[in-house]
Amino acid sequence: MFAVTIFLAAAALTLAAAVMAIVSLRQPDRSFRARALVWTAAAIMTAFTAVAGLFISGYALADPGGTEGVMLIVSWALPMAALAVLAWLRPAWAAPALTVLTGLLIAAGVWFAVDSASWRAFENANGPVRAVAVLVLAFPAAVLGLKRTSAAGWLLLALGVGPVAFSALGSLAGVVALSAVSVVPLITGLLYLVAARVTRSAASAQPPVLHVDVQAPGRFRDGTAE
Repeated sequence: MFAVTIFLAAAALTLAAAVMAIVSLRQPDRSFRARALVWTAAAIMTAFTAVAGLFISGYALADPGGTEGVMLIVSWALPMAALAVLAWLRPAWAAPALTVLTGLLIAAGVWFAVDSASWRAFENANGPVRAVAVLVLAFPAAVLGLKRTSAAGWLLLALGVGPVAFSALGSLAGVVALSAVSVVPLITGLLYLVAARVTRSAASAQPPVLHVDVQAPGRFRDGTAE
């Protein structure tokens, strides 16, 4: 499983680097580069969500299977889809909602560190709840990044690091699987933060626009003469 984590991280970083190399050669505008980086990161997270979702769904349909397995899939897929739609249509509402839910997930990691035996028993009976919860929140956060890149970057960074770090304090049981789910959100968050920084630097590098004062011909609005 550790090898899977390394493979996912390497694949995501290689793809992002390749896209940015191509964009940099063809487009000198830093704002365009930043936007390309955002969409690349979102695409990586979307592809990972699809693959991980199919993997989790396959396990649910195999055990317990039947109606119960379908209900398990609906129990995480429906909230994830609802949060993603909210992030796209109402980013101002989605940002605080995802922040609260991310805080609760990190608090669960702290709880795991304090009482790891009870959490292991719970996950043995109900499956990798923490890993699925990371996936459920990470995809909507990636969608949010298309509208609010910096906020989504910090959320994904917290989702990628927080649950794994605090859970590891209590027990390493299940942490490797959790890290495999967390590594792509972590990389997506880092790419979003880089894109947000590039956008800010591109905006600050633009020269100020001077407007002619119509009421006082021959002078600009900043008071300087033509």
